[in-house]
Amino acid sequence: MSTLNAGTLNITGTLNLPSYTTSQRNALSASVGMMIYNSEEGGVEVYDGTEWKAAIGAGGGFITASGGAIQNDGDFRVHTFNSASAFVVTEVGDSTQPFGNTVDYLIVAGGGGGGGFGSGDFNNFGSGGGGGAGGVLRTDGYNYAVSAGSYSIAVGGGGTGGTGNSAGSPGGNSSLGTQTAIGGGGGGQQDKPGQSGGSGGGNGTDGDGEGPGGSGTAGQGFPGGTGATSQNGTSGGGGGAGEAGQGGYNRPNSGPARGGNGYTSAISGSPQTYGGGGGGANYPGGPHNPNGGSGGGGVGALSPTANGNPGTGGLGGGGGGAADQDPRNYPEPKGGNGGGGIVIVKYKFQ
Repeated sequence: MSTLNAGTLNITGTLNLPSYTTSQRNALSASVGMMIYNSEEGGVEVYDGTEWKAAIGAGGGFITASGGAIQNDGDFRVHTFNSASAFVVTEVGDSTQPFGNTVDYLIVAGGGGGGGFGSGDFNNFGSGGGGGAGGVLRTDGYNYAVSAGSYSIAVGGGGTGGTGNSAGSPGGNSSLGTQTAIGGGGGGQQDKPGQSGGSGGGNGTDGDGEGPGGSGTAGQGFPGGTGATSQNGTSGGGGGAGEAGQGGYNRPNSGPARGGNGYTSAISGSPQTYGGGGGGANYPGGPHNPNGGSGGGGVGALSPTANGNPGTGGLGGGGGGAADQDPRNYPEPKGGNGGGGIVIVKYKFQ
């Protein structure tokens, strides 16, 4: 690299700084005041004797940040987090300019586990409700202001499916700093209601499962479905981020209830649906063709002795409900586990 020593440098044309990737920059024998163009970050950087920092006004006055898996979508940068970490903002632009200090985010909590088969109240047997989807919290636009600093990231795991006479467990919360999406509610076992959560779990059923499903969290998800009101009906589907879970059906038309559909976002660069509720399950003699909600909802049990199917990881889907077992042999069917969540942050970087 050539060195020019000048008291005052007047440039009337253009100044072409040397261009390096971040790894190439880090390999330089840098001295205080050295200036380069970082081709990956899209901005001018200066070495202060300790570290490289974005030059004031470089990169169009946009955000510079690190953390998670990073990819570019045109002039926008996407950070994806699948586990606990931090979103670290090192520079922000002019807050009076569009995109100067604002980000778009999508925070998806873990889905609730599906309800277990159980011999509960009145010594009845019945199928488990679908687990509620993890809450989906989003900005729906670049309107969340950030400043230089570290924002902690939590990514909720899916809840465990219920075994025997037990409900599914709730999913874990996901968060970006103080912004928190609530884990999905577990599906109820036979004769029991679904749990509340980001989206509510569906009721278990067999005669007395007609109460309301678990409630959802406003702005994040919807309630779980009710159980059927008659003997040998079907359990309710788990609530989704886009709609409530279906209620259970009575015989003779007792098809399994579908989990609620999720919410579709293109924050990652292409459309993807998140937060589908887990499907309910049927009684032993009924049809076993359940569906989970779009967005990773687990399918309910596919046969009279089957477990519920798991929700999809990274989408926050609820787990499917367990079958109403026939014959009554152990091990009892269990609900499907919920799917883990995700956190995505997007901003304009050039």
